[in-house]
Amino acid sequence: MLENVSADVPPHAGRPSAPTFGVALLNWNGFDDTAAALESLRRAEPKPAHVIVVDNGSQDDSLARLREWATNAAVSWDLQHTESAFDDGPLPWLRIIDANVNRGFAAGNNLALEQFAKRTDTTHFLLLNNDATVAPDYFGRLLDALHRVPNAGLLGSAIYHEPERSKVWYAGGREIPARALVLHRTEMPTEDTPQPTTFVTGCAMLIARSVYERLGGLATCYTPIYWEDTDYSRQAVDAGIPVYWAPGAKVYHKIGSSVGGEKVTPRVAYWQLRHRGYYVRRNYRARDRALALAYLCVTKPGRAFVELIRGEREMASAIVRGFVDGVFGRIP
Repeated sequence: MLENVSADVPPHAGRPSAPTFGVALLNWNGFDDTAAALESLRRAEPKPAHVIVVDNGSQDDSLARLREWATNAAVSWDLQHTESAFDDGPLPWLRIIDANVNRGFAAGNNLALEQFAKRTDTTHFLLLNNDATVAPDYFGRLLDALHRVPNAGLLGSAIYHEPERSKVWYAGGREIPARALVLHRTEMPTEDTPQPTTFVTGCAMLIARSVYERLGGLATCYTPIYWEDTDYSRQAVDAGIPVYWAPGAKVYHKIGSSVGGEKVTPRVAYWQLRHRGYYVRRNYRARDRALALAYLCVTKPGRAFVELIRGEREMASAIVRGFVDGVFGRIP
């Protein structure tokens, strides 16, 4: 279904010579955060060429409020439903996709990535958390970074806590295979020069079209959330694709907003541990695989025992179930 598409839809005649951007946002009962993200994108200079908001089966009034926001913001927009055929014309500035059910982070973003690849000539696709906003010069900074490292297949951003904008959450990352662990760096370099990294967080992950065409979308075995960005980064590194992050491109992130806050709940602990096991089994080989699995087998039951002693039975159970399903269960 096509709704309220204005006449200012940009033409798409051939690939542009300079990088252009499409931004994917997921919404699930989180309109206020999503609206703040959209406002930051609308006010950015330059703006992204297109934005797609995938509503992952919200049970509140998010869809109605998204339509209202688009109308009041006077941007070109439409609404599409996954249970019917999408319009096959060029994308407006904003496309809202009603996914009808919660498909999780990977499958929800894959809907947007497929649309960007099929319906636009944008050269780069940005995954952006809906609880994150971008600095006004964000896309200009991305352009500067891509000018310096035009071969970057994945490009991360400098991500700061919101509202404590002086506190760094992500400044590149590193992987410790023996512990099946990926850590964020939080020390900012003195220069804005793009820095190599082995991990780009899905909070703000820029994917070159050529990389998407080569690797496809995010792995949906990590549904509903966690480790899909680590897996995609690893796939890129293993394929010899250059991976960088751009210190000058700033994003501000409400940490944990989409899962109810920064505190790890039993549900979150289960997902994290299950998907950590999936990641090891999908990506590690030989010595790295043996060491990582041994580490998980020694440490996770021990952690569950500690939680049990503390009286946290639900957390202990989540840890055991996540560990067992991740290390020994079938990977979807």
